[in-house]
Amino acid sequence: MRVKDRPLFTRMRAIRAIAAAHRGGEQAGSQPGVSHVMTSSSYQIIVRNLSQTTQYFYVFQKQAAFPSLTNPSILSSSLGCQSVGNYTSSGAQINFGLDSQIYAGALSTGQAVTPSEFIALITLDATRSIVSTTTAARAITLTTPSGSPDNCTTLSLDPLGLSVPAYQSKVPVGAFGMIVPTYTPLPVPELYCGVAALNNDQAIILSSYVAPAPNAVLSCIPEQIFFVTTGYQPPGSAVSYDETNAACCDFTTGYATFTVIYNANGTFLATGGP
Repeated sequence: MRVKDRPLFTRMRAIRAIAAAHRGGEQAGSQPGVSHVMTSSSYQIIVRNLSQTTQYFYVFQKQAAFPSLTNPSILSSSLGCQSVGNYTSSGAQINFGLDSQIYAGALSTGQAVTPSEFIALITLDATRSIVSTTTAARAITLTTPSGSPDNCTTLSLDPLGLSVPAYQSKVPVGAFGMIVPTYTPLPVPELYCGVAALNNDQAIILSSYVAPAPNAVLSCIPEQIFFVTTGYQPPGSAVSYDETNAACCDFTTGYATFTVIYNANGTFLATGGP
């Protein structure tokens, strides 16, 4: 069980963009030739900036599907953010390390807040406001067409936690399940569940998540597809989901590494490799 109860800023730090030239109150530029490995089975995204100006880049995951809900409002988070100068003149690049393990995750704000207020709380976190939250994550296996994988975890609320996964027959293929107990989601939710990511410090970031229905099995279909785009989005902050003009790094194709080139004309090129 991984459960954190600490200020949101310290909990939602980056899945680290490595090769920082210096570290201050925010993540800074990168140095060439420095790599980052989170686990023995991890993904890597290398970002090279061919524009003439220093750029911030951030990573987010393709939104998961939640087939057990009707028209859910899905939130997304930045998984890492870093700035870097021109690659040709400096040789600097960003290396984002991402754990290939899929995690089910849950977050409780500790107080009832609207989705817009929740986003505002995370945004305030970028300025180090102290907001108390509790998070939990469990490594989990997706449902397969045959066999009995450990595809479902049970959520407890007081205290927040996720059980050791076990097989649940009604979870769709390609999904994991989360058994949500009875709670009061109205007038506004205080609980969010979905796909989680763990950074190098084992801090938990919800990557793609929803306010779950009470007393039900939440099914979630994640995809190991990540996007890189320009902009400053502090790790763990809620982002507006938009695949437009973003580099697509599709790890479901079997590649372990993607090299993303940001061209001088503002376009992206992503190339997969071993």
